[in-house]
Amino acid sequence: MNLIAKTFMPFMLAFALVCGQSCSREPDRSRAVLAKVGGRVITLKEYEDAFSRLLPPGATDAKEELHLLKKELLNQLIEESLMLDEASRMGVFVNDEELAREIEGIEKEYGSPSFKDAIAARYGDLAVWKEEIRRKLVLRKVMDKVNASSKGRAPNEEAIKRYYDEHIKDYDLPEQARARMIVVSAEDEALKIRKRLTRENFAATAKEVSLSPEAKRGGDLGFFGRSDMPREFEDAVFKLKVGEISKVVKTSYGYHLFVLEERRKERRLRFDEVSEKIRAGLVLEAADAQWSKWLEGLKANANIEINEEML
Repeated sequence: MNLIAKTFMPFMLAFALVCGQSCSREPDRSRAVLAKVGGRVITLKEYEDAFSRLLPPGATDAKEELHLLKKELLNQLIEESLMLDEASRMGVFVNDEELAREIEGIEKEYGSPSFKDAIAARYGDLAVWKEEIRRKLVLRKVMDKVNASSKGRAPNEEAIKRYYDEHIKDYDLPEQARARMIVVSAEDEALKIRKRLTRENFAATAKEVSLSPEAKRGGDLGFFGRSDMPREFEDAVFKLKVGEISKVVKTSYGYHLFVLEERRKERRLRFDEVSEKIRAGLVLEAADAQWSKWLEGLKANANIEINEEML
């Protein structure tokens, strides 16, 4: 499933495979069979086209890593071939209306006027890209259909509580503080601001003068624990009382002022606070296990032949 997810984005950067011999002696790549999967074949050209859309130029020069990536991609193409056979058996297909909606969504997401030009450059033809999208949608439908069969085995309260007890330390929260911050570039400016600051006007002042990205939120840093922020922030904030404003603190970012808004003691999340999150995680885990088992079953029962020398 992870391999399919990695390549679902339909326009990865191009990567040219380098020939080891002259073109005149190379086989017709559109006919050369890299792998046979049941009644389907994966040609060398299909594989190289997929690889060229997977890896950006110069992503790796390590031969071992490159060889592993090639084998991983071939394994993915084999899995997809098996899934497409199952799609035919299940009667799963994607009609033109579904394809049009998906393509419209992709175009809106990227919103660039040169979008179609970029696709054409990487796929050679928009029609080829559209058929690739159709194929990926079919694969997604097959995955959804298989995963749906695991939904009936949702974990009960006993299983959820057992998971909570076995991972109890994961639900321990450290002491946390919620603070606001103002940062300016000069010490004298920070000192002047400090003289007129109160807890009540801190947020408005931060919006007015602070240089940090949090300024638009009144300097609100949210809740954070020790070691979550730079040491200078931690030292200044955790010694404050709620409502107290710090002295000017110098860091490599500038000159800072903090006000402590809230403090949370160290505590353990209760079962009722995390039970729904645990339930969702266990459902996802069950679906993933179901998917892996189903896919491995397809492979075990399929006749797969690979021409390793072509990799």
